[in-house]
Amino acid sequence: MSMAVGGCKKSDLNYGTLKAPGGAEAFESRYSVAFDDGYTAASPKIEGRAPNDVADQRLLHARLGHADLVMLVKVEHIWEKGFKGGAKRQFLEIKLGEVLYGELGSSVNGQQLVPVLGDSVPAGLEGERLLMFVRWAPGEEPSFHHHLGPAVPEVVSMIVAMVEHARKEGVLGGSGAPKN
Repeated sequence: MSMAVGGCKKSDLNYGTLKAPGGAEAFESRYSVAFDDGYTAASPKIEGRAPNDVADQRLLHARLGHADLVMLVKVEHIWEKGFKGGAKRQFLEIKLGEVLYGELGSSVNGQQLVPVLGDSVPAGLEGERLLMFVRWAPGEEPSFHHHLGPAVPEVVSMIVAMVEHARKEGVLGGSGAPKN
């Protein structure tokens, strides 16, 4: 069940402490397809060859390849806030979990409020674990763009294996962040 949050001004929205670190590159429009601030309900079929499966696989790989941060999150609440331009605004209150790739600052609050654009988020999402792909967007509010999707074991295992392989090859540091 969705809950309404009324009477908030843009400046009243508190997205939490997840913010682009100093020195983060500006968000480029070419990343907008992969980091659309949206939610995908269907998990990608990582071995499928149907055209839709291939398109989903490409998006998954684009998200993974261009993400600054990939982590598991748990949906605590779904919020809706009025209408903007004829469309309701939805937010997920999430609890941050395991970081699979990148670095999460030590001052980041474990609870975050993230906007979700696009189709309505299903009410049954509360309590579910999701994968969250983040690309920093310094100077914007919030200072990141993201995409959320189901944290299915085979996709999570693939991401963990890819990150571990890159770490062993010397491409990533011990925390999973790219080496400079």
